[in-house]
Amino acid sequence: MKLFIDTSPFIYLIESNPHFADQVSELILDGTSKNNEFVTSVVTLMEFGVMPERMNRQDLIMKFTRLLEDLQIPLVEINKSIAQRASKLRANYGFLKPMNAIQLAIALELGCSQFITNDRSLSKVSEIEIILLDRILDGE
Repeated sequence: MKLFIDTSPFIYLIESNPHFADQVSELILDGTSKNNEFVTSVVTLMEFGVMPERMNRQDLIMKFTRLLEDLQIPLVEINKSIAQRASKLRANYGFLKPMNAIQLAIALELGCSQFITNDRSLSKVSEIEIILLDRILDGE
């Protein structure tokens, strides 16, 4: 199974979020034990890096980069096909922000079966199964 990991789970894990870090770690360990393939995108790299850059925390960026390398999680780049699919998603779901549409389009183009995030608004998207971390915590 191929799973797309959105930006927030990486932030939670790298910054040791008390509510979600363990859960993200368990999801990754469980997925790895089942030989699932994880993917993310250059959008995640950009979004993840904003706060560490503002706070001059290059160590967090290095941890993130190391995590991707250790788990062999590719950073997928945006191409014309992805841009077109993101455009269609935004047309169908008026609430989608451009970066979310790109992330979802990448997941769909790569044939991912699940999109792991904590953005509740994305649960309205029907083309892919959205896994919300806070719902897993609540036992839903």
